[in-house]
Amino acid sequence: MINSLKISFLSLCLRIRMMWIRKIYYKPFIKLTKEPEKNQWNLLKYILNLNKDTHFGRNHNFISIHSYKDFQNAVPINEYEDLRSYINQQEQTGEPYLNSQQPVMYAQTSGTTGEPKNIPILNASIESYKHSQNLFSYTQYSYDKEVYSGKLLAIVSPDIEGTLSTGTPYGAISGLIYKSMPSLLRHSYLLPFEIFTISDYDLKYYLICAFALSSENITLIATPNPSTILRLKDIIDNSLENLLQDIESGNLSWIKEIDSEKKQKINNKFKPNLLRASQIRELKKKKESLYLSDIWPNLRLITTWTSGNCSTLLPSLKAQLSSNLFIGEVGYMSSEFRGTVNLDIKNEIQVPTINENFFEFVERDEWGSEEPFFLMLHEIELNKDYYIFVTTQNGLYRYFINDIIRVTGKLHSTPTIKFIQKGDGVISLTGEKLYEDQVNIAVLKVINKYNLKIKFYVMVAYSQELKYRLYIQQPFKSVYAQEIEQEISRLNIEYMEKRKSGRLMPLEVVCVKNETAEEFKKYNLDKGQREGQFKLIRLLSDKDCDFNFNKFCIRE
Repeated sequence: MINSLKISFLSLCLRIRMMWIRKIYYKPFIKLTKEPEKNQWNLLKYILNLNKDTHFGRNHNFISIHSYKDFQNAVPINEYEDLRSYINQQEQTGEPYLNSQQPVMYAQTSGTTGEPKNIPILNASIESYKHSQNLFSYTQYSYDKEVYSGKLLAIVSPDIEGTLSTGTPYGAISGLIYKSMPSLLRHSYLLPFEIFTISDYDLKYYLICAFALSSENITLIATPNPSTILRLKDIIDNSLENLLQDIESGNLSWIKEIDSEKKQKINNKFKPNLLRASQIRELKKKKESLYLSDIWPNLRLITTWTSGNCSTLLPSLKAQLSSNLFIGEVGYMSSEFRGTVNLDIKNEIQVPTINENFFEFVERDEWGSEEPFFLMLHEIELNKDYYIFVTTQNGLYRYFINDIIRVTGKLHSTPTIKFIQKGDGVISLTGEKLYEDQVNIAVLKVINKYNLKIKFYVMVAYSQELKYRLYIQQPFKSVYAQEIEQEISRLNIEYMEKRKSGRLMPLEVVCVKNETAEEFKKYNLDKGQREGQFKLIRLLSDKDCDFNFNKFCIRE
């Protein structure tokens, strides 16, 4: 009786909370979509005025910008390396080089070189992310009011992963939001936050599985990358008996040498559950392989990335689910900014974050021309693909992230968009954002180390296998693969993390015959490239490359 009253009370509180979000966040955001041109320009004026006295603002004459054309003329397209010195100098001196406010932390992600990118996070940035997360919480609740009725399996990165030499922390904004969500929602979180701070990936994922498997009543799984969910399923399959023994005893056998306080907090939240262990054992007797829907029969929704290379993982994930269970798009986001909020799970209405960021676009085929034509948000057209450029409230001005989006429709007067793929020279199978330059540096380092006479190599990303395969001339030996991967991991922290966690398979090296170089060139010329303009791209996706390398392979 008491438990039933508690559930009813929490349900009522949740309903009141969602009504409040609708009034405070959702309705005002919808109002913005009716006049995107006006509201985008007002946001840009606000950003420029706020930062007009920064070094960057003075260098680019923010005070004299009175139109979008002025903005285009005054501020060039920027990549991170163009802004790095401003970010570093502000951090070192405390002076307003890039932002009028001092960052309270940094979101760290891999750069094109070995030095990571530190994206400034201001107090205002945190509030913006909370705003977007509240909107998305309302979206999930609107899709199915039972989605928050059970436990939420949300998997994020830690909010603090380290500190810069100045003492300012860096980490993941997702972890910060996880910790700062209202207590009403935090009450439903299944995982203690301390698990996310564990650096041993095998241990971290095992503990996630132990907590997840011990609960029958998971109603929502939320994590950006579907590879994470598939990884959990693999661990459950391969370590089921150990996991069940832990659930029966309430003792986490795999918990190793970690901070004693952290260990105690995790252990305190893991309780023995003989009934659940028995239930899983009975299920296992009836079925050779347990599906996710068998393990969590009350699961109502999964939210994750469904576009780009992640889309290739969806068939494997859907095969684990009942036919009526929906996989919803979590939205277009990166370490640099959150690009969209999905306002309709079922119909995937992803609205650009027009209250947070100023957007510009260039048609996909026009980018790279001498004078690409830039468009504001209200000017982009249905079913066309564009490179996206963003000016954020935390110092990224006309920022080029090398992402391609597609216009999918309109909400009132505002185009809706979705992420399609990374642009030329960068690929992300599971969030690692591997750059062509990083591949070149790693391969050339090994070539030079062993004094090899090799000119041809191409790395292809295979989305189904979650693997990179390097096709390279002899006399390259496949045993060199480990050295290349070590160098890529040094250059790209996210590649290293994905490999450690098992979400990305080991690099494979395949030696090919010497004539492969010429045949590969002919293949590209036959596809329409001009010989005088032919440029060998060293990093490709299997979607963009159907060249038959197997025909030229040399087996050791």
